[in-house]
Amino acid sequence: MVPENARLGKYALALFLSVATSAGADVRHRLPALSSVFPQGSRPGATVKAEILGEYLDRPQAVVFPDGFASAKILGGTYTRLALEIAVNADAALGPHYFRVVTPRGASNLLLFRVGDQPHVDEREPNSSAENAQEITLPATVNGRLNVDGDFDFFKFHAKKGESWIFDVRSARNGNGLDPALILLDARGRKLAHSEDVFIWDPFLIHTFPADGEYFAVLQPTHNRNDATFAYQFDIRKAPQLETVSPIAMRPGETVDATLYGVGLSDSSSRLWFSAAGFSGEVREMRGSTAAVRIQVPANAPDGRYELALAGADGRSSTAAFLVDSTPRHKGGNRLEMPVSITGIARYREPERYAFDAKEGEALVFEVRAQRFGSPVDSLVRILDGVGKEIARNDDGDFPGAQFNKDSRISYKFKQAGTYQVEIRNLFKTTGENFPYQLLAGPPRPDVDLMLATDNPYVYQGGDRAKLKVTCTRRDGFDGPVTIQLSGLPEGVTADSLTIPEGENEGEFTLFAKGAIPGSFGQIRVSSVPALSGAAPVRTAWRSQRISSGGGEGAASARVERATVAVAEKPHFSLEALVTAVNLVRGGAAEFVVAIRRADGFRESIRFSIENLPPDVTLNEAVAGPDAAEVKLRLTAGAGARIGRAGRLAILGAVTGGETQEAPRVSLSID
Repeated sequence: MVPENARLGKYALALFLSVATSAGADVRHRLPALSSVFPQGSRPGATVKAEILGEYLDRPQAVVFPDGFASAKILGGTYTRLALEIAVNADAALGPHYFRVVTPRGASNLLLFRVGDQPHVDEREPNSSAENAQEITLPATVNGRLNVDGDFDFFKFHAKKGESWIFDVRSARNGNGLDPALILLDARGRKLAHSEDVFIWDPFLIHTFPADGEYFAVLQPTHNRNDATFAYQFDIRKAPQLETVSPIAMRPGETVDATLYGVGLSDSSSRLWFSAAGFSGEVREMRGSTAAVRIQVPANAPDGRYELALAGADGRSSTAAFLVDSTPRHKGGNRLEMPVSITGIARYREPERYAFDAKEGEALVFEVRAQRFGSPVDSLVRILDGVGKEIARNDDGDFPGAQFNKDSRISYKFKQAGTYQVEIRNLFKTTGENFPYQLLAGPPRPDVDLMLATDNPYVYQGGDRAKLKVTCTRRDGFDGPVTIQLSGLPEGVTADSLTIPEGENEGEFTLFAKGAIPGSFGQIRVSSVPALSGAAPVRTAWRSQRISSGGGEGAASARVERATVAVAEKPHFSLEALVTAVNLVRGGAAEFVVAIRRADGFRESIRFSIENLPPDVTLNEAVAGPDAAEVKLRLTAGAGARIGRAGRLAILGAVTGGETQEAPRVSLSID
């Protein structure tokens, strides 16, 4: 295992990759774009047929699984839809995995595919009422969709008196834009429970049933309009949900009595599972919302992030993160000796303060580790002088790759020698013990963190060059040279070496693709050897990549350590509709304009068509001449056209030589 956050708080090197093109200035290159996958997951060893929705998906050549958890066959597809057969390895790890598609356009973004240990069931329509509810046997993971306007999903199941079941809907956490609500009903249709927006958008609840009988779980959208990409996974399970671990940080070689916080912690036969070899432990007591455990940390465990879970008769729980950190631990009391690691519970009305001595001109760093590692703490850190006056504060620090960060960080150089105080408080809630944190305090410790600004760069075939720009963000005073190494390029693609000189903040790789075949790709690894005194470790570049979703804090993200570089065809033209939505009435017509951007010297006629037009809606014959910069398209709806929306119209333009380009999708409404 490579720890995700080993030796934080030193200096960060941010790696930004941007690819220059040599096509005409106005021509847009369109990478394949994935929007959703259905189903969103399966069990280890299963083979499933999956539907991918997106844009620019023509001529797929490969499906890439960065961690090798599965393989796939491409069964067919169009510009907006792919059919895959995904075979999950029998030994695939439980939890989220990721994949992308490569075409002659380049490599797509990532989508999430979750491997789970419960029986998986696909939702079947019609099931939009209690009368036609889909019957399921518990426990189950339901892969479902709310992909048409007015859709509701009803599921009927049997529960026994006194049984407690967890109802967990994953949509935002799976990188999908659906915002659903969950309702539990008894056999007579009376509401028993309701949930929304527990994990940002995702519903979650635990319910104990008062009697034997039949019950209903209802999933409904909260959107005004549904989208074809809206999909979810719905767990009904007894395996617990873990939230966080206290203490959140442990030292190598020690045995720790810890508390797990979560829901459904009741199976006393559960054992501890760890994400890395060498860890061991035991469950000492299960208390429903907490569990007392004992953890043995191996003496050779590297500093960094790890995960644990509970595995029992009802399956494995979700995971919770904890840290291994070799910094000397605080020995108690209200005075600190630097460097020091403090672990505790952050509270709003009871801020914790610690005194320490600083020399004139001394630089010290104070860093909170909590929210980035699963704790709900929203920290605020302040530095106070000898009379209690605030001289520095930080709410949300700047950590490479962290999205929506709530952890604090202060780097401060003291002007005068004296005794000072550091204060930490929680801004999130006023009560509760499930708010663990670690506060690291000490002198700056230079280290390297390489950040990728793109995880799917491309280079054109035929000897063109692509520039991969490297921008160096320096922290905690480091100003030395950094050598950047790149490996794993596809056959026919080469790159110059790169060293960022002392005092400079950027440089560029130059990629060459002479003789390479469009659609060929490689999983590149970018790493650095810092020019520091002593034995400094090599760092692998990574990126916190947002998965396709509706945005906001509900967006799922993946840690990407191997970018996919692909060889791409150079487009001779690109298309841009000047509208995003078209309105039609039955028996009527509507016109809109599509702009054409042409590469220098490209003069060919372009014939237009539209993919995903509804029945009884037609497009006029439309051809743009060799010099045309735009074309007017006319849609006509027949008298029997179905009223409603079609949200994924793909406008295609083709030339005689076979090149076809697609404009970003538009939606159609018929009244």
